[in-house]
Amino acid sequence: MRKFKTQNSKFKIYGVKLFLLFTFYFLLLTSSAQTVSASLDRDKILLGEQVSMQFTLSNVNAADYFVAGWPQLNDTLNHAEIINKTAIDTINVDNSYTYQQKFTLTSFDSGYWQLGPFEFILQSRSSGKKVTVTTTRLYLTVLPVDVSSLQNYHPIKDIIDVQTRFDWTPFLIGAVILLLVIIVFIIIKKTKKKKTKVPKVVLKGTALERTLEKLYALEKEPLSAAQQIRNFHSTADIITREYFEEVTHIKAMHLTIAEIFSRLNVYLRDVTLRRKFQQVFELNAAVKFAKYIPSNEESRNTLSEIINSLREIDDHVNLSRNNANANRMVSKY
Repeated sequence: MRKFKTQNSKFKIYGVKLFLLFTFYFLLLTSSAQTVSASLDRDKILLGEQVSMQFTLSNVNAADYFVAGWPQLNDTLNHAEIINKTAIDTINVDNSYTYQQKFTLTSFDSGYWQLGPFEFILQSRSSGKKVTVTTTRLYLTVLPVDVSSLQNYHPIKDIIDVQTRFDWTPFLIGAVILLLVIIVFIIIKKTKKKKTKVPKVVLKGTALERTLEKLYALEKEPLSAAQQIRNFHSTADIITREYFEEVTHIKAMHLTIAEIFSRLNVYLRDVTLRRKFQQVFELNAAVKFAKYIPSNEESRNTLSEIINSLREIDDHVNLSRNNANANRMVSKY
């Protein structure tokens, strides 16, 4: 019996050691992983008060990854208004980067509001593989203002009638201005020469054919220097945006990537196609802003991906344009 207890004790000791070994191994694997967080300096405010929200992305090894996607917040965020935001602050410690951005929020709608979750995208410099890290949800309680206990609070008084005399001065000034405008219009109409009729420019081929012609010409450009690679991807981005402007009438040249693809949801119902093409846009942006320099082969493959995707997208867009509701559902700006 004593021997059995001794062996049982040994098994327990071995079990504890094994558990500690696995715990140490797990902590070793996760200690260098990227972490992301979103936080509020307080979770309750009164109507019109301000609250600070902060994004923090930590432990990003610059040699392995770069930030390919940062949450782009509009002026409003689920009953909360963004009244100020700082630039993204970067902290470098031994090539391990931490990124932070702060927002000042307010709200004029009482209630319990959810903010987030927010997504960040990291891209591997070696493989190009993207990793998405997501924050937890934030909750903000907005309380109504109670004015019943204010000592200087006064009830609404009745309207007081005030005797006034009708002022003809604005009407006389308006009549004089209108008369001057009519006189100037008549003079210009009499002296204006007949404009020469400008012939309407007729574009040859379809939008896709003209776009592919530009992309094939770009394919012949040399890629021997970093600046040539950046110009290559920047030109591909402009040509693609011009195609979207022509076929969907969306003002794509001044929109962010997220804004473009939020408007293309009506035309590109295929989620896989939409996501694949969005990744091409994000790669072009990363190269254009010198965040990533691809190899010549990767740049050529990206252009081939654009050409193949545009052929598929053109079929989807033409199909969606036949739907009378499509153009009414999408914002052009």
